[in-house]
Amino acid sequence: MSTYDYAKLGLKCGIEIHQQLATKTKLFCGCENKLRGQDPSDYTLERTFRPVLGEEGKFDPAMLVEFEKKNTVIYEGFTDCTCTYEIDETPPFFCDPNAIDIALEIGLLLNLKLVDEFHVCRKNYVDGSVPAGYQRTGIIGINGSIPISPQKDIGINLLCLEEDSCRKSSEGKNTITFKLDRLGIPLVEVTTAPDINDPEEARLAALRIGMLLRNTGKVKKVLGAIRQDLNVSIQGGERIEIKGVQKLDWIPILLKNEVTRQLSLLKIRDNMVERGLKSKDFQEKVFDLSEIFQKTQCKFIQKGIKNGLLVWGMRVPYMQGLWGREIQEGRRFGTEVANKMGAITGLKGLIHSDEKLEKYQFSEVEISKIRKQLKCGEEDLFVLVLGKKSRLEQAFEIIKDRLVKASVGVPEETRKALEDGNTEFLRELHGAKRLYPDTDSREIPISRERIETIRAKLPRYPWEAMEEFASKYKIPKESLNQLTLDGNLKLLEDILNVYSGKPTVVVSTLLETIKTLRRDDKPVENLTDSHFIQVFTLLEKKKIAKEAIEDILSNISENPSVKIEDIVENMNITTMDTNELQNIVQRIIPQFSSMIKERQMGAMGPIMGAVMTEVRGMIDGKLVSQTVKSEIMKEIKKGGKQDGI
Repeated sequence: MSTYDYAKLGLKCGIEIHQQLATKTKLFCGCENKLRGQDPSDYTLERTFRPVLGEEGKFDPAMLVEFEKKNTVIYEGFTDCTCTYEIDETPPFFCDPNAIDIALEIGLLLNLKLVDEFHVCRKNYVDGSVPAGYQRTGIIGINGSIPISPQKDIGINLLCLEEDSCRKSSEGKNTITFKLDRLGIPLVEVTTAPDINDPEEARLAALRIGMLLRNTGKVKKVLGAIRQDLNVSIQGGERIEIKGVQKLDWIPILLKNEVTRQLSLLKIRDNMVERGLKSKDFQEKVFDLSEIFQKTQCKFIQKGIKNGLLVWGMRVPYMQGLWGREIQEGRRFGTEVANKMGAITGLKGLIHSDEKLEKYQFSEVEISKIRKQLKCGEEDLFVLVLGKKSRLEQAFEIIKDRLVKASVGVPEETRKALEDGNTEFLRELHGAKRLYPDTDSREIPISRERIETIRAKLPRYPWEAMEEFASKYKIPKESLNQLTLDGNLKLLEDILNVYSGKPTVVVSTLLETIKTLRRDDKPVENLTDSHFIQVFTLLEKKKIAKEAIEDILSNISENPSVKIEDIVENMNITTMDTNELQNIVQRIIPQFSSMIKERQMGAMGPIMGAVMTEVRGMIDGKLVSQTVKSEIMKEIKKGGKQDGI
């Protein structure tokens, strides 16, 4: 893939980060802030949507496109975490003050100018992700900044506090199913200025903001609790929103590929201009070509016609060779058009003459008849689509519109991030016309005293703490990065305040032990910071050995309401002094005398296994190893003396 001079290309990127907050309740009702996973729902309901006018009396273009999909939406609800608010049967009950406080804390950390009144607005959606047809959101602060390196700060344009939308559970033909449990969970949306000029810089910016959010200790840590969107453009292109960026390492690849896509689209535009093409040239008549395919060997067209579908076609003047042009690795301009048509209409199977038509098993006679009926010249391209009449009409309007937009360059739109680093059309780009005041919510004053109380308890920036820990405790940077992203950097500091042993034991527990427990399907989400601090307090007081930590945490995760002292007592965990250990080792050694005589120090492993069966969790494993080694060496020396008699 090409290497670009991003400064020369005028790359501009901004990031939107959505982070769920770890509050007890949802933002606008008293329902518990939790997800139900794949649990079966307690009830379902069905809705359809239509667009409404925004505050300016205009429709948002993206809403109109979503409406054209004609989808029916099914909602799955739960009696323990959804209520009449989620299904839009009652207005907001309140706005959670704890969520506002957390958002204000984040605003202070981002150096924002905070609002003195919190106003709730409605942001229209007709994709079904919010039953009300709009999401409630409000501005917390504007015009801040954050350092992403010693050399550069980036601007933070906006911080909003809003409710999360439903989570999609399945999608079928003209039907989408959402779970209501996520709807209403409070989240903050951090929007940066377009100050990012390099893909790696974008990854670093997202990392820094993510670290800052996690380090508050007041945000959710589960998978999906943080989501990133990218806004990107180059000189001559347009702003593209890339949604659904799930991993930080995707960011540089997605940005580089989007630059490739925009450069390719600009080149196609230039080629269209060179060929004299203008927007008026793409209002061609569409023809029903079904008769041509009555005896076709193309299996899916054959099946479609048998089921009552039609094949329509259209001439695309002077574009032969352009639809097959690669715009991203493995994706061509024809793919771009087909993706948009499919996303809106649900139709698949767009065929164009820049493809290798032999793969469809079209005969030369069929191709000749198509070109003749559509009046295609040598430089003209043809497009075929299979579907019902109502969808075909819609599909060809979308194709024509996409060609008009191609003639002027890069169209503004929202695209979905794909795992291969490419993107595909998701919807038209939303505008400000979908935002208007929420008449069901009153304004909430934010006093200076409230802000100053929060300011007095602000945590320090994670990168400052990481620098100290790396220097003071010699903890590797990679481990500190992961601890911060896991939201456990503050916990590390709190544990080290009560535990004077090796920091590596704490780091290993927070990174590796938790990973092991999760892999063993232990409910690690039940483990609180207090649990870890209590366990390490017991370790500091030598009431447990470090080898017992994993078993103790496993038991706590399954019995989170039981006192740790009781768990330790029920596990029959006691500590052991060196004299007790030596007595056990000296008792076990004679059982392996033959093995020691034969294998010398090679008998260490089996003997360690036998000893650990009796002492595991009671004493430091390193001390056990040293004691076993010493006693084996004594046995070896004793055997040598006997042999010499």
